Amino acid sequence: MMLEDAGFERNDKSTGREPVQRKEKSIEQMFDREVPLTGTSRSMLHEWLDGEVDVMRASESEGASKVELWTRINAESEMLRRRVTPMHVQQRIMSSLPAAPGTASSWWKQQVTISPVSALAIAAALLAVGALVITMIS
Repeated sequence: MMLEDAGFERNDKSTGREPVQRKEKSIEQMFDREVPLTGTSRSMLHEWLDGEVDVMRASESEGASKVELWTRINAESEMLRRRVTPMHVQQRIMSSLPAAPGTASSWWKQQVTISPVSALAIAAALLAVGALVITMIS
């Protein structure tokens, strides 16, 4: 049976196995910052992405797979930049907008229509609330 502890402590006496000795991580491997404080030079891949180095030189030092990946990412990004909204979608969006700015009326300015049944229900509710307030006061 294979047990994956995922870094959690486990009582090895209950599993019948000897505890695994974990290696201490050296302080040098643990970084607090994303950018190292020591003055290391930029990688050849970054210089190629900035246009400072040619493709051959970057692929020799960084590996062809990384250069190929970033070439595909750049090509897809360029394709997405050229993509435009289809005309029929743009026309639907524009037709749903009001004709002139500020012509949409506010909700409190719109006419409210109430059916007679709704008016009776509201009147009964207000009467009940008024009776409840009067009994609480007296």
